[in-house]
Amino acid sequence: MSSMDPYQPPAPPSPPAIASAEAAVVQAGFLRRWAALFLDSLILACAFYAVFFVLILVFGVAGGFDALRGIDTEEPPPWIVAAYLGMYLIYFVIAGLYYALMESSAAQASVGKMALGIKVVDRDGRRLSFPHALGRWFAAALSYLTLYIGFLMAAFTQRKQALHDIVAGTYVVDKWAYTDTPERQQRGLSGCLIAFLVVVVLCGGLAVLGIVAAIALPAYTDYTARARVATAVVAATPLKQRVVQALEATGTCPDNRSEGFAAPADYAGTAVARIVVDRIDEYEDGGCGIVVWLQPIGGSNEENNLTFEYLAEQQTWVCTSSLSERQLPAECR
Repeated sequence: MSSMDPYQPPAPPSPPAIASAEAAVVQAGFLRRWAALFLDSLILACAFYAVFFVLILVFGVAGGFDALRGIDTEEPPPWIVAAYLGMYLIYFVIAGLYYALMESSAAQASVGKMALGIKVVDRDGRRLSFPHALGRWFAAALSYLTLYIGFLMAAFTQRKQALHDIVAGTYVVDKWAYTDTPERQQRGLSGCLIAFLVVVVLCGGLAVLGIVAAIALPAYTDYTARARVATAVVAATPLKQRVVQALEATGTCPDNRSEGFAAPADYAGTAVARIVVDRIDEYEDGGCGIVVWLQPIGGSNEENNLTFEYLAEQQTWVCTSSLSERQLPAECR
């Protein structure tokens, strides 16, 4: 037998989930929205370039490339300008339809937002109509025109609204908000977001390493080259004295077979491949010379050299080289 009072009025029904308080709604944070925007941008880029490739293929099959021959690039014909602007228009048409159709669909979210577990709703937590979703996309231009400051507003506004959300009267919330199971809303970082952030950090780290390598490798190559050039200059210094002595004693330029000189390969070392002593025939005066061939630098098979020519009348040495000036000592520049 029931102990309930038969005359007690029944309890009022529970309010529908869509009428839940604002505090119970999990707003999509800046990181989730940024990750979703990044994924959507990749999707749109792939879609745009797929359309672009098809149009270029059709253009080529139709013989359009023949019409491009002989075109003045400084004053292109109007149809070229129209085609160029048309490609931009195609991108915006694709983007507008993508966001408007997806965010007004049953999912209420683009693919990027679905991957991050968020959706777009109006002020009452309801699904957007197609015109409303399209208007929201047009309003997003304000967030772009403010140098992305409009997007950054989602990190600071009370209900995580970007500038275009405020203009369009929309919110980006967890996908389980305004449903029959609001307790399933994700309040922390989701596994998908964590994985995305890890990938972004790794890619960013690789990009930084690439930049550092692009700066460091040429600098290291120059340092190695300068070190080898310094070694070559040191190796040539005693030979210069012997060349001058031989020239003064015999009146002719010595070579590697002359007394006091060795075969070219005998001078080889870690920096020097060989040293050739002979007359420099490539110059008009044909002065006595020393050509120091360097070992390949930076994994290259190319051999560079330092050429020292003795000008007897001036009693001085002139240095030239196949290396760049930044790798040479002051006397060879």
